[in-house]
Amino acid sequence: MKNRNQLCLLILLTILVSSFVACKKNDVEPEPKPESPTTGTRQEFTLDSIYLYAKYIYLWNDVFPDYDTFNPRKFTTAGTDLLNAKQELYALTQYKLNPATGLPYEKTDLVGLSKYSYIENGSFSSGPVAALEGNGTAGIASEVSGKTGYLRIGEFANLSIQQVPLDNVFERFYVAGVTTLIVDLRDNRGGYIETAEYLANLIAGQELNGRKMYSEHFNTGMQAGKVRILENQRYYDAEHQPVVIDGRPATYADVDFSVAGNTFLFQKKGKLTTVKDVCFLVNGNTASASELLINVLRPYFPVKLLGSTTLGKPVGSFGIKIENYSLFMISFLIRNAKGSSDYFDGMQADILVENDGFGASAPAILNKVMTLIAQPDARGSLSRSAVADVTLKKQSQDSVYDVREPLMLENRLKLKL
Repeated sequence: MKNRNQLCLLILLTILVSSFVACKKNDVEPEPKPESPTTGTRQEFTLDSIYLYAKYIYLWNDVFPDYDTFNPRKFTTAGTDLLNAKQELYALTQYKLNPATGLPYEKTDLVGLSKYSYIENGSFSSGPVAALEGNGTAGIASEVSGKTGYLRIGEFANLSIQQVPLDNVFERFYVAGVTTLIVDLRDNRGGYIETAEYLANLIAGQELNGRKMYSEHFNTGMQAGKVRILENQRYYDAEHQPVVIDGRPATYADVDFSVAGNTFLFQKKGKLTTVKDVCFLVNGNTASASELLINVLRPYFPVKLLGSTTLGKPVGSFGIKIENYSLFMISFLIRNAKGSSDYFDGMQADILVENDGFGASAPAILNKVMTLIAQPDARGSLSRSAVADVTLKKQSQDSVYDVREPLMLENRLKLKL
């Protein structure tokens, strides 16, 4: 009897242990299904990567279909791998609609080309960045007449290139005691945000120190720091040297994408403190970092725009490396101190003037603008429809979306504290 009881007890214990192990196995979460296939060609993996980065870092990623529905590997009919990648990027950027127009935010009149996002061959040191850095002072010119200063800046190149020329111009403005500033941003399609911010700090007075200039708003997943795919992007410091955290290479997954971490304040530069009024000369090729400069000054200065409607780009990007490509996909919205960012259709000019109606030389332009401001009723301006036609014609001639992308490049992403 004793042996029989022991046998029953042993069987019972075996059943209990087996049940416990089975329960533990059931509690283990199954391996997540890969978001994309684990086999394929190099080009197929590249097309997959473009979709996956868009799914997580694109500003308007809330409208994308799932992988199987979108099927990134279907883009195979273009003549080259790069053109296939561009076709995929275009398709991704046409999902999000602007409720004000019912059209995609990134729609253009040139089929197959997105308004803001782009992909190109080469690393971040090539392409448009190299083009910006290769132009020396990037078309900086200046003139002074009495208390009025004129500044022409063709693009916002790297600050290391343009800081000294800008400082020299504003030293001249300081000596003259400039109170009215004319900034010529015609055909300036942007560039580095840091350089546009520096110019804003040269214009600002001491009273703006510590006041909000603007903030960058990433999508909710980026703000929450939950974008694992960014672990594949190495993080480099300002000298382009790899950064190490706790013995491992830092990645973009370590970057602070919160609004608080990407809010920028005025920090006065230079000695000029007498500017009271700012006028900007603009046209349909005024975009991105140029519009940022205008937008951040509007809460603090009486700002006037002369020319025609700007391009309309209150959004920016940072570079993503995929194989031999650099992907610049819209990833943040910029708001000024008043929260304003709604100029996707461009900023309208207060005084409408044809692009060639200002003159050619700096003195002629300055004198023309001073006349227009002083006698606004006799300015000989065009109708809005006529200006729109002029701008559209010029954009078509220059193929602006194909030749020079509107640039709002952020190269100062900071690591989490």
